[in-house]
Amino acid sequence: MRDNVMTPYAGTAWVEERVRDFCERYKDGDGGKLIPLATTVPLTGFRIDGVRSGVLEIIRAQSVILRHLLSTMDTEAVLRLFGIPAQLVPWMPVLDAPEAYEAPVMRIDLIPLADGSVRICELNLDSSVGGPETAEFRRYEELAAGLPLTPTPYELLARHIAPILRQKGLTKVCLLDWSTWEGYGQFDLEWMRETLTHQLPNGVEVFLATEKSGSERIDGQTLVFRVFMADDALTDPEFVAGVFRTAGHVVGDFSGEVMGSKVWMGLLHDSELRALLPASACEVIDALVPRTHVVTDANLDALIDGRTGFFFKSAADFGGSGVIDGRTADTAGLRDRLAGENRGSWIAQEIVQPAEFAVRLIGSSETMSRECVLGLYRYGEEWSGHFLRSRSGASVINMSSGAAVGWAYEVSSVEA
Repeated sequence: MRDNVMTPYAGTAWVEERVRDFCERYKDGDGGKLIPLATTVPLTGFRIDGVRSGVLEIIRAQSVILRHLLSTMDTEAVLRLFGIPAQLVPWMPVLDAPEAYEAPVMRIDLIPLADGSVRICELNLDSSVGGPETAEFRRYEELAAGLPLTPTPYELLARHIAPILRQKGLTKVCLLDWSTWEGYGQFDLEWMRETLTHQLPNGVEVFLATEKSGSERIDGQTLVFRVFMADDALTDPEFVAGVFRTAGHVVGDFSGEVMGSKVWMGLLHDSELRALLPASACEVIDALVPRTHVVTDANLDALIDGRTGFFFKSAADFGGSGVIDGRTADTAGLRDRLAGENRGSWIAQEIVQPAEFAVRLIGSSETMSRECVLGLYRYGEEWSGHFLRSRSGASVINMSSGAAVGWAYEVSSVEA
């Protein structure tokens, strides 16, 4: 991959050509376009550093609260609260040692505000998070303009797993997906595979596999990076058990299903649970996490009455399928959803108005002002840039509702 882009000659035209090539690869197995793509967006003057330190403080607070929940509730009740199937428990060491939890991969979803501050709307603490390949857009621009190169998320992943390979004497890396996603997300993995092959020491073999193809190569010399999702694992838990038993190391157990549940946004604002936390943690939560409530029988009526001020989110859904905009929901329909059967609890999160950015879709010459949300990546102990999703007309900004995606990079006010 890198050999094709290291010697740019044509500036912007070269970048456009690289992006067109990216778009051609970013299609499904039938050649159809997956989702709208946008050019890069500078984040000028936004205060992101507080998020980087604040997230770690929030995770420490979560570990304290989780230890308390496990001491006052049975494990099954805790799993129900977070919407987690019991079949995943064998691969959730966080339930045994909350204080020892470390997330190898994070994507912190942020709402940027017009005043330059940001709010955390979700914690995605899972190795299967999508979107980091869009960092290549910015890499093309940096190469063309002769700018210093900013490490991409996949390059940071290589930095994270290289010491593990060395310490454990492993010689192979398997990017393990699920056959459900073949022809849809494989471009994503191919880009990851190429980057790791380029960045890891010579002699390390990097290969793709699913539960149906290539996984027979996994052995004690293999580091497995889990790309498939928890719901995929539920379809064949015996296969998953075999992977964890056979591989020399697995990056991406299922502890993130616990620590990344949307329910945490409400628990962090629970007055009884906050009494367990130091004042510094509560200050960080108040500054970064929008006011959020766990929906219960006791507050259901009040939250429905005040529904126009909230997004309602299901604990364990993804891709926007479990998000309801209270501004457009009718009372009866909302009550049916919130009081009906659901995997895990619902939360009601205060609506925060996102800032608008100038966004140009690939293939268009026009720039539009669009509300955006960000996804700040962390691989290992290093932070990267931002996955950008911009509003397509739907009130919820996510890919399932047609949001355009791209990359956003930070620029200080002095630079600007």
